[in-house]
Amino acid sequence: MKQSDKNQIFRIPMGTSNAYLVANKGHVILIDAGMKKKEQKLIAALQRMNISPRDIKLIILTHVHYDHCGSLKALKDITKAQILVHKAEAECLTQGYCEVPQGTMWFSKALSFIGRTLAKKLVEYDPVTPDITISERFDLHEYGIDGYILPTPGHTAGSISVVIEDMHALVGDTLFHIVKHSVFPPYANDQEALLRSWKQLLEIGCEYFYPGHGKPFTREKFKKTYEKKR
Repeated sequence: MKQSDKNQIFRIPMGTSNAYLVANKGHVILIDAGMKKKEQKLIAALQRMNISPRDIKLIILTHVHYDHCGSLKALKDITKAQILVHKAEAECLTQGYCEVPQGTMWFSKALSFIGRTLAKKLVEYDPVTPDITISERFDLHEYGIDGYILPTPGHTAGSISVVIEDMHALVGDTLFHIVKHSVFPPYANDQEALLRSWKQLLEIGCEYFYPGHGKPFTREKFKKTYEKKR
């Protein structure tokens, strides 16, 4: 996977999901916060990179499910960073709970039902009050990063992606990379909105995609799935 020309992008496995660091000449942001009690994985990664936790000025949440917010409270306490979330999901974050989305495949439909009814406690996390809420494109140059945040609803109403140099897109669960021949997410509350978000990401011209689950992949793989689904 090609690195960004100006910004460095690092994938940090945080349980079953990924967090990502984006760094540019001492400016650092974090995208997502992984599962519960995984904050030390990020701290260890920062030590290897000679980055201080306090260098992180902004933590962006692609959405507020437990596997992306589990270690958020601990990381906010350590980094003192601002927390940014889409306005549609700010209340969920302050409550420490977001309902499991609808399944798009037979196995995920079953797991979604269990998560919504029998296992609600398992998807709770420590609540956090966000510092910044957005509902439209948000520029990141103030944080020293050549990029912006873009609403990409579908997986959830408040899902967002981070676009770096119009080339790299950190997409949370708008795209998954857990099976060989598809990047379609196993969970999405609005599949029509999801495909509109996909179209938008492709029209920007992004070449590399960094999902919340699985390894980064190229535009070619994304486009193949899009052509099958639209």
